[in-house]
Amino acid sequence: EQSILESAGHAVDVARSGEEALEKARTCPYSLFLVDVEMPGMDGFEFISQTRADPVLRDTPAVLVTSRNSPEDRIRGAHAGASAYIVKSEFDQAHFLHTIEQLVRC
Repeated sequence: EQSILESAGHAVDVARSGEEALEKARTCPYSLFLVDVEMPGMDGFEFISQTRADPVLRDTPAVLVTSRNSPEDRIRGAHAGASAYIVKSEFDQAHFLHTIEQLVRC
């Protein structure tokens, strides 16, 4: 996803864990969070829940990218506050970029 976004002209900052991502998010404004569900430390659902509880971060769109395709996981993502849910096995680059572009424009 990083190379796709960079090729499309987006600046990308990478974190190695949910905790690191949250720390970065609290010190630098971002246009969007692209979050894997399965990360070291806190998972993507928890990361998004914490950003939604933060008055400064709550309006930043967050996209979950995951191998999990169950209805329960999709519902959990929606309840956490994800703006979009992308399943890796169904990944389509054009759809991915369209989703990102729509969310960043808002």
